[in-house]
Amino acid sequence: MAVSSVQWIKNKSTSPIDSIFFTTPSDYKYTITIPGAKLLLNDTIHDFKIYGLQNALLPGDSMKMNLSSLYQAKGIENDVSNTAIVDNGSFFNNASFLPQIGYQSRYELQDKGDRKKQELKPRERMPKLSRDPNMRMNTYTSNNSDWVTVKTIFSTSEDQIAIAPGSLKKQWKKEGRAYFEYELDHPSLNFYSFLSARFEIRKKVHKGIQLEVYYDAAHPYNVDKMLMSMEKSIDYYTTHFGPYKHKQARIIEFPRYASFAQAFPGTMPYSEAIGFIANLEDPEEIDMVTYVVAHEMGHQWWAHQVIGPEMQGSTLLSESMSQYSALMVMEKMYGKEQMHKFLRYEMDRYLRSRGSENEKECPLMEVENQGYVHYNKASVIVYYLKEMIGDQSVNIALRNLVDSFAYREPPYPGSYELVDRLERQTPDSLKYLITDLFKKMTIFHNRVLEASSKKVKDGYEVSFKVTADKMYADSSGREKSTEIHDWIEVGVFAKPEKGKKYGKALQLEKVHFKKNEMSFTVFYKRRALSGRN
Repeated sequence: MAVSSVQWIKNKSTSPIDSIFFTTPSDYKYTITIPGAKLLLNDTIHDFKIYGLQNALLPGDSMKMNLSSLYQAKGIENDVSNTAIVDNGSFFNNASFLPQIGYQSRYELQDKGDRKKQELKPRERMPKLSRDPNMRMNTYTSNNSDWVTVKTIFSTSEDQIAIAPGSLKKQWKKEGRAYFEYELDHPSLNFYSFLSARFEIRKKVHKGIQLEVYYDAAHPYNVDKMLMSMEKSIDYYTTHFGPYKHKQARIIEFPRYASFAQAFPGTMPYSEAIGFIANLEDPEEIDMVTYVVAHEMGHQWWAHQVIGPEMQGSTLLSESMSQYSALMVMEKMYGKEQMHKFLRYEMDRYLRSRGSENEKECPLMEVENQGYVHYNKASVIVYYLKEMIGDQSVNIALRNLVDSFAYREPPYPGSYELVDRLERQTPDSLKYLITDLFKKMTIFHNRVLEASSKKVKDGYEVSFKVTADKMYADSSGREKSTEIHDWIEVGVFAKPEKGKKYGKALQLEKVHFKKNEMSFTVFYKRRALSGRN
């Protein structure tokens, strides 16, 4: 693979820049060409270079530089060391193959033990949450750029389709190669993907947006479901969050060397392993294909329009809000009963994962890019808040956040911008939820102590006693009991039908717990329990 790029860089600071730092890719040969610049440092051990400029770049001025890279596989390997470049299904992003401007701290040693061996101080995962605008000048995805425009000419094998960010402007063939020219329709994050494979394409235009799924011909099973999820996502998100800024939305299959999906501007690579060959025949199982597509579509607002700074809480704005967005699409499609299944799964994963935290757990508002917090815990928290104050109130807060910060220049919004807006939409009687859900680590130990059912005239009488203990946890996991004054959902479920995992909800009701133990007696007619004696 050979890459040649022309990049324009601008000094957006208030001071002259006399040198440029580069973190360079270790697996690629590369060149850096800056007119009149001199190489001052060439650290080949740590892949770091410093170029001194002949004339300092003054505030507001721009300059051109040329970056190129080359990857050539040599010999025959026992294992495939570079799965980004393959015969059919190449997938790579711009950060992986070109030198990156600036010192990139993500390459530092992370493990506490490794740092101790090297006599290095412990490293904070992320800077502390702050309202100081000077601390919010870089996004958590990049320290060298804000919103950029990209134009690409992509050449690949004659029988493949190449995909780059933006609209396809033209394509042609020459000397046994296929060429594709793309251009972004809207300035976007400096983080975008490139893919090439022998694709089939299924397309649909919805609300003026070209929806496309690129897939292997042998994997057509869930393509229609993916298109439907994109369509439902566009409907919900444009109605409640704001306009979609690209002319197309693409789901693109890549080989199962990895198992994830990822959102880039208008394009969402999706692993063969978790979507295209997933078996969705069991109606009792959660439709993860629809959910993952809706989540990645959510990122077209949460991260690709509103992006947080390099500090605690930023992934609340991106990952957690994409979780909430996907849950709302799923609820509209499948109803609340399916949501209870998914939220039970999310709660279990959160509770299991917090036990293996090797540094510290953080409140959601201060999450440090911890998946079990910003995915699993956040799903339960934000959905519960929606149930308590209503989806309209949550969506008003989210729409205001998009209106205030979409594609905005720095300083970037911290997580408090979201939490403040949610608090304004929350009634005074429920404002304690903002503290419990976002600012503290609140744990409930809820369980049924005893339950009985007896047949009475015209039906069944069900009696049960439950207990709910409310706890606050600290960063090391120590829990301390606190007084309970909370609304908790209490329900009665029928016995599952044969072959099904869950019984239908006979009654679900939010109960205001003012003490730990409460007893309930409810009556159901015979027909409600038919076949479930």
